[in-house]
Amino acid sequence: MTTMESSTPRVGRRRRAPAAEHEESVRHTPDPPIYSALLTHWAEDGRTVPGRRDPEWTKIASSPIWPTGPLYGS
Repeated sequence: MTTMESSTPRVGRRRRAPAAEHEESVRHTPDPPIYSALLTHWAEDGRTVPGRRDPEWTKIASSPIWPTGPLYGS
């Protein structure tokens, strides 16, 4: 078995630039006051609010997989 070697240099290879410090590509502006007021209103009503834990989901996710008790024969 023979191997073929190319005498032409590889073309098109580029070096990677050194990694720059973390930069945001999109500037984040503060939320408008109406959004903050809406979140406050939702939290007061006991609703799920973005960025906060959902107590209902936590309760469901932490409950046992198989129900037990007198209704289920255990």
